[in-house]
Amino acid sequence: MRLVATYAREQRRPLVLAVTGSVVYAAGSVAGALALGTAVEWTIDRFFAGDDPRTLLAATLLVGIMIVRSAGVIARRFYAGMTAAGARADLQHRIADRLVAIPLERVQARPRGELLAHLDADTEAAVDVIHPMPFTVGVVTMLVFSIVSLAAIDIPLMLATLILLPIVLGLSIFNARVIQASTERERAANADVTTAATELIEGTQVVKTLGLEDHETARFTGIVDRHRRARIHYATIQLTIDSAFSLLPQLAMILIIAVGTLRVDSGALDPPALVQAVALFSVMAFPMQVIGFFLVDLPRSVVGRDRIETILAEPDDPLRIPEGPGTLPSTALGGELRGVAVGDPARPLLRHADLRIEPGETLAVVGATGSGKSTLLEALARLRPLREGGASLDGIAVDTIADDHLRRHVTFATQQAALFGGTVRESVDFGRGFPTEEVDLALERAGAGDLADVLPDGYETVIGERGVTLSGGQRQRVALARALVGDPGMVLLDDATAAVDPALEEQILATLAELPTTVVMVTHRVAAMAAADRVAFVEDGAVRAIGTHAELQGEPGYARLVAAYEFEALDA
Repeated sequence: MRLVATYAREQRRPLVLAVTGSVVYAAGSVAGALALGTAVEWTIDRFFAGDDPRTLLAATLLVGIMIVRSAGVIARRFYAGMTAAGARADLQHRIADRLVAIPLERVQARPRGELLAHLDADTEAAVDVIHPMPFTVGVVTMLVFSIVSLAAIDIPLMLATLILLPIVLGLSIFNARVIQASTERERAANADVTTAATELIEGTQVVKTLGLEDHETARFTGIVDRHRRARIHYATIQLTIDSAFSLLPQLAMILIIAVGTLRVDSGALDPPALVQAVALFSVMAFPMQVIGFFLVDLPRSVVGRDRIETILAEPDDPLRIPEGPGTLPSTALGGELRGVAVGDPARPLLRHADLRIEPGETLAVVGATGSGKSTLLEALARLRPLREGGASLDGIAVDTIADDHLRRHVTFATQQAALFGGTVRESVDFGRGFPTEEVDLALERAGAGDLADVLPDGYETVIGERGVTLSGGQRQRVALARALVGDPGMVLLDDATAAVDPALEEQILATLAELPTTVVMVTHRVAAMAAADRVAFVEDGAVRAIGTHAELQGEPGYARLVAAYEFEALDA
């Protein structure tokens, strides 16, 4: 019940209103059952006694109670829906906030489908318990009112009805434990389907080019089938429990009618009182079923919330520094890495790397795949924790610079060129509030000025989810413009122009060289290496050599790498 208490604290106001509506409905239901017996007395009994039946008064009483009950139902449903929507939105906000607050490698280590499941299916499951929660509180009230009213009518009948209560509660608690394991399997299988669907959508081109349509379809079908079996197992258990809860009140009703008939026959109870008792039991049976269903549904929400808690419990990124004394100048920045080691000592990404970057220069970083090039840039931008050594910008340690200040002066663009839904201008500005003129200038500098002419609405064209309407080169240029807007002091490019035409890339690099900024770029194009002021050759997690492209030709490892790049370019 900790989950119920948690939601009661987090969504107090709408939940209180929903419970109030439910209590009104409960009171109205009990009052309606009692009024039914009174109506029988006012109409049928008076008719057979030769008196004028009070039909209008009885009808008015019953209709009035029905109106009150309806008002309670409306309030309960409206505010229960508001409570659930608010709780889900709050969970989604907290998950999103945690995803950007935890270490980058922790996010990258989780399958994308699992993260999507946390935001979507798991949040939905986690708040499912809220919908019946106010009703359950109300029906508990209804149950208490009904038992008290039955006791006032006839104690033996009241005791007969109470036989059902411990059976329902015991069955609910037992089945809740049984169904939790099935729920956990179903939630995990659902996350697997989301992951597989994400991979299928993103890898459609790869599947087609390799001719693996049948293989991928079979793989995805197998994952979906596992989820189907998990769902069927869960549904079978739930159906069995629901059937038991539906059958028990009917059996109990037979017992109540039998006992009540004997009581009437013995003269201990009159017919109107029996009608009241049967109506009250009908009111009681429903709350017992609702309580049972609530306890059975609760494990699904608990499992969903537990899965979400695995994200919410992640520690803050130690690299996030909200405030710091370090201040960077609004000029081209220099940088330095001193004996930097990153990653597990057994499998380091960088090992004692040293690098000095001059303000305003264009530095190309090259090396074989897995040599540590990207990690070098991430260490400089404080995106990776340093196991040893230190990183500084203009002589200021990066771990003393506040986040917003650092991100304003040092920007990053990668080969993936992640874009967000919206227009071209919105993707470049990304909510930072830059003037339109600066955004347009950044697009021009990034070689994306032609988009104003080739896209239907120019820079106001909506580029779709993840920039799907743009080509790979166009996406990279828009992402580069996002890094250039605001005139940062240092721009880090991790193969950020790999999909751009070589001739256009040459123009872009020439433009960047004229800007008052420092450019550090990972590249595999020989022309870009030759155009750079200096080249840093990275091998096995360390900077092996640094100098101009011509100076490094005597370095055997660098010469082999250049030859491989040139052969690759010719082969393409």
